[in-house]
Amino acid sequence: MKIVNIMNFVRQCDPRMEDSERILFETAKEQVAMVREYGIRSTFLLQYDALTDAGYQELFRREHNDKLELGLWYEIVKPLCERAGIPWRGREDWSWDWHVVPGFSMAYTPEERIRLADIAMEDFERIFGFYPATVASWLIDSHTVKHLADNYPVTAFAVCRDQTETDAYTLVGGYFNQGYYPSKNNILTPAQTESNQISVPVFRLLGPDPIHNYDNDRYLTDPAYLPYHGCYTMEPVWRAGSSPELVDWFFKSYFQAEDLGFSYAQTGQENSFGPQLLPGLRLQLETLKRYPQIQVWQMGETGVWFQRQYPEGTPATCVSALTDWDGTDRVQSVYYNCRNYTANLFRFGGKIFIRSLYLFDENVPEHYLRESCMTWDAVYENLPAVDTLLWKGSEGLILDTEGTAFSITRHREGELRAFWGDKQVLFTGEGIYLSGIQRALLDWTGSRAAVTPCSERIAYEYQGHAYSLMIQGAVTEKTNGCILTAGEDGIGLSFRRERGKS
Repeated sequence: MKIVNIMNFVRQCDPRMEDSERILFETAKEQVAMVREYGIRSTFLLQYDALTDAGYQELFRREHNDKLELGLWYEIVKPLCERAGIPWRGREDWSWDWHVVPGFSMAYTPEERIRLADIAMEDFERIFGFYPATVASWLIDSHTVKHLADNYPVTAFAVCRDQTETDAYTLVGGYFNQGYYPSKNNILTPAQTESNQISVPVFRLLGPDPIHNYDNDRYLTDPAYLPYHGCYTMEPVWRAGSSPELVDWFFKSYFQAEDLGFSYAQTGQENSFGPQLLPGLRLQLETLKRYPQIQVWQMGETGVWFQRQYPEGTPATCVSALTDWDGTDRVQSVYYNCRNYTANLFRFGGKIFIRSLYLFDENVPEHYLRESCMTWDAVYENLPAVDTLLWKGSEGLILDTEGTAFSITRHREGELRAFWGDKQVLFTGEGIYLSGIQRALLDWTGSRAAVTPCSERIAYEYQGHAYSLMIQGAVTEKTNGCILTAGEDGIGLSFRRERGKS
């Protein structure tokens, strides 16, 4: 199934700009008019300040119908704090503040989070006569999500893509794009067992670029594309999401490549960007016409479909870009996700390597599960084994230094095969298996985890959590890394959780 959610979210004001209330309201009206013009299914999420504003109430009561879903955009604003009797910790003359403190749920105690969420949901129902099926935010904690899933008819949650030090939040090593069932302990971690699983799926926002989202413009090889600065996502306000050739490239990458049965992308934009987002949004709606295989659904009904399609837990999926923006295969990227790990196979300059590999452990709590975030920013992460972005100087897990362009294909249900020449990488839910590759170099230069090579495994400790990368084959230590040598059946990689095993 190939699904796009046109999701726009609505704030009432933005203190960073003059005349923001008028600009944001007019932009939201234009967004509503545009989706009505195209006759497509869409989702609009209202922040509490917009939810309780008479002008927005009139607009969305008039426009709400079976094609336009109304949901909740869950950032914490001053009117919500005042309604809950909780002190506002933002700038006194700002009723909305983009910092984590005070704008996001993890800035509050677990008890305050429940009170804030209940008031937002009850006021939504009081105003519109129903509870929202969709709740989303750039960042929302698992304690709040579990409460909403257990007590309200929510069918879909959504959080930001992976990003590092952007705005006030960092998300690292999550399930790339797509959708998953989160752990009760960490919103960024897919659960491995039903007992630790929140039953409502989380979708990733913004349609991140499978090549450049991870490391910005490091791999842009054509100087003509260097002016495309900004976020490398499908956000229609940025150059990457508003240029015809790049938008088409996004759609081909997401919806014409192997996906193991499920492709997903969210497009749309917050009204805070004003009318400059509108041309890009129109371009993307026009582009959708050329892809009749894509289902344009509301976010809430996407969640319902996901639960029916995957009742036994998070599925394995993949997202790939086998050509870059310039149409060449000089740069290639494929993400494989499953409930146990996420991995990114990459090719650049003839080198084929895994540039990102993260373990998911449902028992590892997010940093703010029981304590309030007290800083202006927040970090959500999983357990790293390979990371060429944050581990400065690391070259990742190098599989080939003279590799030709690779291809990908579905191997069996939930399994992905990448191959070039007589070499192959097989991704399964249990691990990664290399064949035709006699030696691989794992470089942990700059590692944020403590790494200890052993005879049959590589032991890690990160943030007090121990885990191992089990090796089928031989391990030979070298400076800042190790060499993996194939055994009779090649090289195999699988994870073992040393504490809190699932």
